[in-house]
Amino acid sequence: MENTIYKKIELENNKTLVISDLSRKIGEDAWVVIMKANIEISIEKELFSDESLPDFKFQDILAVLGDKVTYEYKTQRNFIMDKEKDDVFEALVKFFLDNLVKYLATPKFPGKFVLREYKDKIK
Repeated sequence: MENTIYKKIELENNKTLVISDLSRKIGEDAWVVIMKANIEISIEKELFSDESLPDFKFQDILAVLGDKVTYEYKTQRNFIMDKEKDDVFEALVKFFLDNLVKYLATPKFPGKFVLREYKDKIK
């Protein structure tokens, strides 16, 4: 699957959102249109306010997750005709930007995401 970077956006929380087009042809003139968005988050003590880290020790988080985690969002539409491919991809990107980016850009998002990944891993 070819990963074409469509757009990079610097968020207000100093993270970089990368939107990629993973679309591929599935027939003579049909596509599966795939949009992927990801944010690489380096795990640093500064991500956590003192209150958000009472039950977990920072070193435990590093031991379980390593020094970085990646937030990933992926959505797709199947059997899209050639002439509609770009419009469908643009609509997927617009929906994502309109509905999720405001939350992803908040200062608390990286720390909350790291804690959620940690909790999921230790379960």
